Amino acid sequence: MFDPTIFDNLKVVFEGALYDLDHDRRLLVSGREDLVDLAAMARQFRMQVRKPDSEVYATLILKSGLIDFAGELRSVRTADELPGCELEIHFQLPAEKAARAVENERHLQEVWGEVASSRHELSTVLMADPASAGKNGLHVAEPTIPGHYRISLRFRSKIDEDNITDVEPLLQHLVATMEFLDEAE
Repeated sequence: MFDPTIFDNLKVVFEGALYDLDHDRRLLVSGREDLVDLAAMARQFRMQVRKPDSEVYATLILKSGLIDFAGELRSVRTADELPGCELEIHFQLPAEKAARAVENERHLQEVWGEVASSRHELSTVLMADPASAGKNGLHVAEPTIPGHYRISLRFRSKIDEDNITDVEPLLQHLVATMEFLDEAE
């Protein structure tokens, strides 16, 4: 038997809480990844969710690396940093919702500003299916082909088992933020 790491404990709590929201039909789990990077000796857990009947997706990402594992298991410390996990939340929306980026950022600052920093990105499609291009070569997409609008929240501090009681309120804020982003027109 082994002693689970901070990462393992947090992953189980987040996963269970997100599946509870799925069971209650408040969110729908649409993707799950549990990744191990053997080259960097790092782990990453991702769960993607969306609101029913919505084009707004959120991906919760939990990360931990070798320094955190060594710090936890062997009490190795670097620069007085305690071991833990990094947490990120990415919201993906239709591109047209980027027109409300300033209002979205105000909302994010009210809800998440003390604990996370945000970044807004807009992608566009420049080339539509190059494989289907005719003998005349590649075709540049019309500017009307939408991309997507992505908002990334990166939490300023690592989290650990002391933050397990914060998972439920954090996910309630996630649901409320998704509702705000979906209703914004």
